[in-house]
Amino acid sequence: MRKLIFLLIPMLLIAMPLVSHGDESSTTAKPAVYGVLFYADWCGSCKALDPKVAEARKEAKLDNQDILFVTLNLTDETTKHQAAMMAAALGISDLYDSNAGKTGFMLLLNAETGEKLAQLTMKMEVSDIAARIKESVKSVKS
Repeated sequence: MRKLIFLLIPMLLIAMPLVSHGDESSTTAKPAVYGVLFYADWCGSCKALDPKVAEARKEAKLDNQDILFVTLNLTDETTKHQAAMMAAALGISDLYDSNAGKTGFMLLLNAETGEKLAQLTMKMEVSDIAARIKESVKSVKS
């Protein structure tokens, strides 16, 4: 149940419309890039890649509105269903369907078009992952 709640919270934040009251003005920056991790608890490659991505995120210094990191958890039927809903909320259902069942990699996607910018794997060094993240964001923002 706790996993379900943690999976639903990001979905609600993405899916909720921006509401403005009176003179208050709020803005929500849309990310330029999605970093989509195809993950499962039983996946050794996932467990090797996840800490590398975390370190690369720090190294790239881009944990802000430029990129949204999302984990699509494919561990079991419940998490697969949640992952499918998250993919739909992000507008990447086709990509999810074409990669469903595959784990142990992260795709960097143009958030507006869904275009694949890069694929990150556990075989890459942290510095290479950070460079790909920076390059992907730069290519979309320029």
